[in-house]
Amino acid sequence: MPLHLPHPHMPHPHMNVRVLAVFALVSLPLLAVGAMMVLGAGQSQLRTTYGHQLSQVAEQTAATLDTYMYRRIIDVSRMGRIPVLREAAARASAAPYDANRVQTLDYEWRSHGVPAELRDTIDGPAAAFLRDIVMHDSIYREILLADRHGRLVASSDVSSDYDQSDEDWWRTSFGDGLAGRVDLADVRWDDSARTYAIDISVPVPAPGREGELAGVLKVVADSREMLVFVDGTRPGRTGEATLVRPDGSIVFSRRPYGPDARYFAATLLSERLQETSWGDPTLQVAFTAVDGNGERHLIGVAPSQLGASYPNLAWVVAVSQSEDELFSPVRTQMFYLLLVIAVTTVVVLLLALWFSMRLAAPPVEIDMHLVDHPRVARIAEEEEMTM
Repeated sequence: MPLHLPHPHMPHPHMNVRVLAVFALVSLPLLAVGAMMVLGAGQSQLRTTYGHQLSQVAEQTAATLDTYMYRRIIDVSRMGRIPVLREAAARASAAPYDANRVQTLDYEWRSHGVPAELRDTIDGPAAAFLRDIVMHDSIYREILLADRHGRLVASSDVSSDYDQSDEDWWRTSFGDGLAGRVDLADVRWDDSARTYAIDISVPVPAPGREGELAGVLKVVADSREMLVFVDGTRPGRTGEATLVRPDGSIVFSRRPYGPDARYFAATLLSERLQETSWGDPTLQVAFTAVDGNGERHLIGVAPSQLGASYPNLAWVVAVSQSEDELFSPVRTQMFYLLLVIAVTTVVVLLLALWFSMRLAAPPVEIDMHLVDHPRVARIAEEEEMTM
């Protein structure tokens, strides 16, 4: 019967395409999972690194904001020491104080306008000086000077009332009447100035009398110049900065907001701030939050140092950026990597199948009667010789 032998030109055994396909199909998911794990780890590291970077951007914005505010405080403090204002406040303070008369004049002021005997508050030299400052510096929207009893001495424009002694800014800045203190109010809507403003009030020392106050100077400053530093912080296409309070209420945002508006990540922000040391000037916080549209944002937070001197201004700068924009390059790389893996696997399978078909050959059938066997021939010769 014929004997099946391997082809003489095939040094290797025949490739099993099924085994190759099984191994390829098993390794493909493992390779894809491994690639996704590596890219996921890289994305997590990128989130941490970029969160730290957003915190640094927030810290720089907060530092710029603090620098601007402290410069304005120095300017207003120097204004409170100008002789014409100190002398006007001292003269008004020297006049006898009659509480009933003050209430009567305050009522007439609010009801019928400036009384004739108080025209000097808007027409006198001190008022003219304040009006000139407001005209030449649009940041100052209104300036008031009150004496040590809270009576209005001079104003850049007609104020809403005459008696200032019941105002928080006067009480805080006047203090005990000896040293006083600088006071800053939070950003608010000012009806008389018709703008979102911040009040800066400083004590006015009496001329020639150290340790005694002649009155208090209050400046209503437009907050737009201050907040332009926040508005100008826009990392990337979707990045933006927001000035918020620790409770999550918004001080300023580039987007339209109402007086009761809250930051979209207010809850997480409050939790993160409670978990950290608020007094640390190097405080940097980064976390992820979802906005009202279901979009994830990476947020970096840094506090303003104004809160260290003025607790009512414990502001926080929060810089956010969409994670879709942040991780877009990584996700694009992941897509192309998986595509390359899939194409490579398909090509390998096709090449393996093609080479297996080309190199595989049918077995060769050999007729055993045509094979010369030396041992069989020798036995036949011996049998012939014995015969």
